[in-house]
Parts: sequence; C-alpha cells; structure tokens
Amino acid sequence: MSNFPAIQNELNRYMPFVLLISGTIGNILNCLIFSRSSLRNKSCSVYFLANSIANITALYFSCLTRILIIFSIYPIPSQGYIYCKFRTFFTYMPLSASSWFIVAACVDRYASSSTSVRIRSFSQFKVSQRTVGGIFIALCLIWIQMFFCFNGNPEGTVCAPVSQFCNTYNNYSLLVFYSLLPPLSMLLFGWMTIRNIRHRPMNRTVNVKDRQLTLMLIVQVFLFQILSLPIAIQRIYSYITIDQIKSLEQKQIENFVLEVVNYAAFTNTITSFYMFTLTGSLFRKELKSLLFFSNRRQANVEPIRTTQRKIPVNTITSRRQQATTDI
Repeated sequence: MSNFPAIQNELNRYMPFVLLISGTIGNILNCLIFSRSSLRNKSCSVYFLANSIANITALYFSCLTRILIIFSIYPIPSQGYIYCKFRTFFTYMPLSASSWFIVAACVDRYASSSTSVRIRSFSQFKVSQRTVGGIFIALCLIWIQMFFCFNGNPEGTVCAPVSQFCNTYNNYSLLVFYSLLPPLSMLLFGWMTIRNIRHRPMNRTVNVKDRQLTLMLIVQVFLFQILSLPIAIQRIYSYITIDQIKSLEQKQIENFVLEVVNYAAFTNTITSFYMFTLTGSLFRKELKSLLFFSNRRQANVEPIRTTQRKIPVNTITSRRQQATTDI
C-alpha cells in the first residue's frame, strides 16, 4: 500500500506529457477541419469547434503548468498568487465549457432531426454562435469565484482554496456543472434525437453531412459518459465521508484515486479527434483533404469543359428549303 505515493508521482510525471501532446495535435486538427468551407457553415460544427478551443485551453493551463513544475520552472515570486488564480480559472472553466458545448450540440441535433418546423429553426448557424457566446458568459460568472477563493504560495507550487466554504463551493460547482448536469442533459437530448430519427417520415431526405455529424456526436457523448462518471462518483464519496476520521493509508489511496479520476476527466479533452477519425467517414475525407491538399490538386488538374451548340435537323432543312425558294 505504501507504493501509492510513488505511483502517483510517476503518473504526475508522464501523464501531462501524453495529454498535452496528443491533445494539442488532435484539437488543432479539429479546429482546422471544422473551419473548412464544407463544414464551417453547419451549426453543429460551431459547437465542435468551440469544444476543441476549450479543450486546448484547459489542457495548457492544467498540463503545461504541471510540466513546468517538473522541470523546476516557477513563476516570478511576486506573481505566484496571480498565477494560481488564473491557472485554476482557465482550467476548470474551459473544462466545464467543453462539456456544455457537447450538450448544445446534442440540442442542435435534436432540433435538426425534429419534424416540427419551429423546433428545426433552432438548428441554425446564427443560433449556434449566440449559444456559444451565452455558454461562455454564463460559465465565466459561475467560475469567477476562483479569483477570490483560491490562493497560492509565491513560488506557484501550491494552489488551494482559502477556506472550507470555498473548497465546498468549488467541489459542488464541479460536480453539478461538469459531472452531473452535462452528462444527464446529453443522455436526454441524445435519446430524443434517436427517437426522432426512428420516427422520421420515409419521404423526408436527410443530408449526408448532418447524418455523419450526428453519428460523431453520439460517439463523443458515449465516451464522455464513461470518462466523466468516475469523477462524479469520487466527488459524491468525498462528500459522504468528509467527517470521517481516516488513516494515513486511506488518505494515500484516496489521493491516488483522485489523481486517476482527474486524468480520466482530462482525457475527455483529447479523445474527440481520434474518435471522429475512427467513426466518421466525412471527417476522414476532410482530414485527407487537409493533409494532402486533394481539393487544390483536383482544382488544378480539372479539365476545361467546352460546350458546342447543336442545331436541330429541322432548322437546317427549313433553311435549305428557304434558300431554294429564293433562287
């Protein structure tokens, strides 16, 4: 049992590198793909793009700061307190925002698959832009308490709540706005979307891109449920046992479990690109076009088409008869 601190140290040494490298590659490619002309006008693509930007922000403020500490790179002593506040805010707020952008994408797919014209009107590009802005503002207001509730030492190596109230409020906020409400909302609107698809009229045509985006979203929701469930269980367990007297060994085990579930939650920020590549043929096509410039090559080698005007036979015959009459 005494090996848990050593295992935890090794985990903290290597996992930030894995998450940061794989997450940077995947999320940047996501941004490039969903910004392409063939996808950027789709309302669902706006949410995927916003999700990728939030993922990159959360990764760099969480993993990069840990990597800097590993190499003994610390902020300026006079700025350690400010560093702590910004680090916590730009870790938790984007992490929560990424989950709510997936919820918004689920709502968008539900609206797109609905038979009601009024509900389908919510699946529009301009609506998605406003929704992204609204989610960003709302979560900034929820997590702005971290600028007041968190403080650190001058070296920036310690960053913790300033009081028990702040610690409780922060844990409740993470549980509600990341571990409970987003997964439940995803399940609700995902189920309603599948129900709409099953009861769709046979004569209604479905856009291929919309169908592919819906499939990609369902896969991402399924994976999010798996990776976010452990941190929800851990938070609930910590609330139940908060007043219990625990041994040193039990505290070591709980700290180790906390690190594991935190890394599982941050794994959500890197998986979208790889799951989209595996499950979405449209996404793979756009990725190939991006990497190999296939659209540009096709445009360069496309032959010039010429059109010839065909004169009807009746017109030629009538002209000949007219010429004979004139003679």
